Amino acid sequence: MAKKPATTQKKPNRSADSVRKRAVGAAKWQQAQTKLTNEIGPCPKPKNPKRRKRCEKSLLDFLVTYFPHTTGLSPFSDDHKTVIESIQRVVLRGGRLANVVYREFAKTTIAENTILWAILNGHKQFAVMAGISKDAIAQSMSSIKAELSDNDILAEDYPEACFPITELNGLPQRTKSQTCEGEHTNITWQAELIILPTVNAKWSKCSGSAIQVKSFAKPRGTGYKTGGARVRPDFVLIDDPQDEESAASPLQVEKNLRILNRSWLHSAGHKKAFSIIVNGTVIARHDMMEKLLNNSAWEGQRISFVKSWSKVHDTFWLKEYSEKRRGYDKAVHGDRERAYREATALYLEQRSKADDGCVVSWEYRFTEPAEVSAIQHIYNVLIDDGMEVVATEYQNEPLNAETKFKLTAAWIASKTNGLSRGIVPKTAEFITCHIDVHMRLLYYTVCAWSKSFDGDVIDYGTYPRQPVAYFSQESAPVAMAHMLPGSDEDAWIVGGLKTLTNQLFNAQYRREDGLDMRMGMILIDARWGEKNQLVKQFCRRHPESGIRLMAAQGYGIGPAQKSFDEYKPEPGTRTGLAWRIGQPMNGDRWVTTDVNWWKSCVAARLALPVNTPGGIELFGVDPREHALWSDHCVSEAPVETTAKGRTRDVWEWLMPRHDNHYWDNLVGCAVAASMLGAQFPEVEGKSYRPRGKMRLTAAQMAALAKR
Repeated sequence: MAKKPATTQKKPNRSADSVRKRAVGAAKWQQAQTKLTNEIGPCPKPKNPKRRKRCEKSLLDFLVTYFPHTTGLSPFSDDHKTVIESIQRVVLRGGRLANVVYREFAKTTIAENTILWAILNGHKQFAVMAGISKDAIAQSMSSIKAELSDNDILAEDYPEACFPITELNGLPQRTKSQTCEGEHTNITWQAELIILPTVNAKWSKCSGSAIQVKSFAKPRGTGYKTGGARVRPDFVLIDDPQDEESAASPLQVEKNLRILNRSWLHSAGHKKAFSIIVNGTVIARHDMMEKLLNNSAWEGQRISFVKSWSKVHDTFWLKEYSEKRRGYDKAVHGDRERAYREATALYLEQRSKADDGCVVSWEYRFTEPAEVSAIQHIYNVLIDDGMEVVATEYQNEPLNAETKFKLTAAWIASKTNGLSRGIVPKTAEFITCHIDVHMRLLYYTVCAWSKSFDGDVIDYGTYPRQPVAYFSQESAPVAMAHMLPGSDEDAWIVGGLKTLTNQLFNAQYRREDGLDMRMGMILIDARWGEKNQLVKQFCRRHPESGIRLMAAQGYGIGPAQKSFDEYKPEPGTRTGLAWRIGQPMNGDRWVTTDVNWWKSCVAARLALPVNTPGGIELFGVDPREHALWSDHCVSEAPVETTAKGRTRDVWEWLMPRHDNHYWDNLVGCAVAASMLGAQFPEVEGKSYRPRGKMRLTAAQMAALAKR
């Protein structure tokens, strides 16, 4: 069979021209689709023009109306209204304003929403928000962006700004091609810069306006270009320009003021009414915010949370309520919550009395359901965190950098740790004692200390022991003369010191974890003029001399005198934390302490609430047990004194005949702890660095090696 010839199928003949035509058609179609995608259509009109017009003229109305979940959540206080009115005036007319407000005033949220008010309503064209923290300014930009993209009420009345932003659908890359009725919106939506869309709407007052966030320390380069011209800010809002470290450093304060004066104040163009607002808290005395308040070139106000404290501040709040709130067992799960509930119940039961006389700035500043009022809130902060936090974060009146708190006897007596007399906390490493020598009595206090200076008073009393709980030195029923009838003054003082020191050195203290501890160091006050040599002689002849016992003399160094760390090191001397052991004189050696420094330091630690690291607490559970001891501790007060360009606290008696002996004891115990090696973490390595070494005798070294 003959084979059929193979057939071939002819392919259609496509010329190059036809291929090009098809490609061009596809490209045009794609362009048309892209254009359709980029086009957002006509911009909607404002839904409520009357509401918008009303809020355009009133920052307060704007904050309350358009932000129901932040600045509109709770009614503003009169202080808020005062601050908001000041902000509005400076934004509209130009000027400089320093707002010093308390924590949780909502100052940052008010600042963010104020920028939106100024820009959206055309009051300002270019607003910059600056702060010391990169994280804080990044958070502020995120908040501003969230309001522009997700706030439905704002979008209703300011569609020219919010509608194009919403149409981005969270995709910043669309900003380059987005159009509105055929015209590019020219949005910029970056991490640190927003340029609002340009929309041809007759009601738009913010087309092309900008918002930027910057680091306070780097103001250079602030601005953006549009139409070939560089736009400079006409509104700068600086939020929290300082932190704890910079506020406490005079050099850093001056540096921050230079940045503000040389850069931020002159970042605007010459033809604009420039507005600059600085919001912050006074963190330290003479810090940046306080200096702005004292500068006549700046408007400003200092807002405190507490206008006046309760009439039962000491009796109810710092005693009854405080005992309830702090009366929980840390080892029992949920016991703290129980104590808090019982404290709240006590407050509700006696609320009329507890609130009497107390006036606070903002009655809505409290945390529900744990708290029921702003008054309870501030007292919880005071009890839990201490007056230093309240003074700085809520009152904008930082306490003295050294003393931190004006102590009261009620506060000190309330600081009980729940341990029995003589029981040592398990964190303690050292036990120290100080003896205050007087003609009729010897006063002593025994303290236990951790290496980081957590302190606990574990015992105190007098020699001889008194049969009454409350007495003065002059009225004490039993005196040392009664213990050695017929002897002279020197005999009964030496006899008393011998008996008391033997008792203290022989005492065995039990730590919470069962470890037995003994006395580490006793200091005996030898400052008393007429018996100075007698006390030094007793210390020199004591078996523990220079090892666990030493004479001590207090010296109040004022601002005009050199501190101990300014002395040149000498052989055979030792300089520690505001104490110095000099070379022997006439066979005696003793430790001299800067009592002004140490009293300020100890007072600051008495001011800390119970369970706060670095604080000082008392044994027992009943504050009434410590009435006499705590009264001694408030017998003196610091007086700020300046000389030779330095300012220091000089401690003085409030009443010349008021006993202060237990106060001297406590300060001496702290000095002894420093001599044994306890260190304050906050001052370690900064000042009063220990220098030099004492030379011990061979007998002393041998005795020390046996321990």
